[in-house]
Amino acid sequence: MFRIRFPRLDWVLPLLLAVEVQADWPQFRGPNATGVASGGFPSVFGPGTNQLWSVPVAPGNASPIIAGDRLFLTSWDGSALCLAAHSTADGRELWRRTLPPGTIERGARLGNPATATPATDGEHVVVYFGAFGLACFGVDGTELWRHPLPVPVTQHGAGTSPILAGDLVLLNCDQDVGSYLLALDKRTGRQRWRTERPHALRGFSTPLAWPVGQPTQVVVAGTLRLEAYDLATGAHAWHVDGLPNEMVSSPIPGNGVIHVAGWTAGSGVGRMPAWDGLIEAGDGDKDGALTRDEAPAGPARNHFAYLDADKNGRLSKAEYAAAANAFDASRNVAMAVRPQGSGNLTSSAILWTHGRGLPYCPTPLLHDGRLYLLRNGGLLTCLEAASGKPFYQEERLGALGDNYASPVASGDQVCVFSQAGVGVVLKASDHLEVLARNELGESVVATPALDRGRLYVRSATRLWCFAQRGHP
Repeated sequence: MFRIRFPRLDWVLPLLLAVEVQADWPQFRGPNATGVASGGFPSVFGPGTNQLWSVPVAPGNASPIIAGDRLFLTSWDGSALCLAAHSTADGRELWRRTLPPGTIERGARLGNPATATPATDGEHVVVYFGAFGLACFGVDGTELWRHPLPVPVTQHGAGTSPILAGDLVLLNCDQDVGSYLLALDKRTGRQRWRTERPHALRGFSTPLAWPVGQPTQVVVAGTLRLEAYDLATGAHAWHVDGLPNEMVSSPIPGNGVIHVAGWTAGSGVGRMPAWDGLIEAGDGDKDGALTRDEAPAGPARNHFAYLDADKNGRLSKAEYAAAANAFDASRNVAMAVRPQGSGNLTSSAILWTHGRGLPYCPTPLLHDGRLYLLRNGGLLTCLEAASGKPFYQEERLGALGDNYASPVASGDQVCVFSQAGVGVVLKASDHLEVLARNELGESVVATPALDRGRLYVRSATRLWCFAQRGHP
């Protein structure tokens, strides 16, 4: 299986946010499910420095993926949803295919209709656009099938990516109302199964096929819980409670353990007023519901777009209760889970938890026994993966601003990009040692791809390839 997954940032966008790649075939080079690749990459890079090539690309927030000598990238050119194949040798575009958008999703300042990263097994390239649905192409650009889907019901649009597991395409569709997990046949696009997730609210985490290599389950980090489903049937297998109300970061595997981390603002704080008091104070037309104008000042009005799950402009008691309960039960956490058995595994499967320096968007990085957590503001935490013991916590990388891309690693180096376009390279060790800070000069929200000593970076308007000088 080769897959890239990435979540999204709640208040900012439906866009790629955290990405990971998983590869079970050696020809699909790049980071594995923990964001790690072999082959190294230059610690110093930038325009004109260790630059092999750079080409302009259409806007998009999806990350690049690599299969053989081709790199695949999705974009939005203003009229069509696009998938393009680029040569890894020189970046030239080999082919481009387009899909017609339906209703363009609502987004925020960094939002883009090309949010989800594609997935490939070396023969098929699967894309997902919230404004269209799923489609599959051959690596030569031949269209194989289309599977249109409704536009996600969220304030900001889709933020999850499809994955491939065996002969299935899997897509998690957590949204404000009507959440579900979907499995399609990768050869035909026909639905194999669909499992409803009525307890799940808005979420943007990409699933994990588990265990890696020979998966039998698909694991989803969603509202308040980490949950697994049977890969063949979609039936519930097990769950672990204790996550935030809204997950953006994705789960990753390592040594028989699933690592997951999430953060949302105000998590664990009982802050939602009683419904009866809101109705008494604001329900002017006495219809038992609240419009945004009727909602009293405070959380009900501030979070109205989130609370109004079906987006009909009226907040019902049931909608309010579901969201308020999730807010109050939410817990910001990083945890390690070893699932054994079925049902509720909360009391038996959690190996450790950690509560500082948690990521909202970036997915954790597992490398050489260390778990890296990236918090907005360029704050990095490094834990011993086996125990959760901190090596260091919330250390400043010297690159201010938000972080959307996930960290990646190769050899003894870790690379972290800020939204402002600063690529920080640090030594993979028990102590923070920054080797270089590299400025691209424009925004980066996509997670880089690594391949045989090359670092591929998508910025706001360009696709870059960096390698050590003299590298083939």
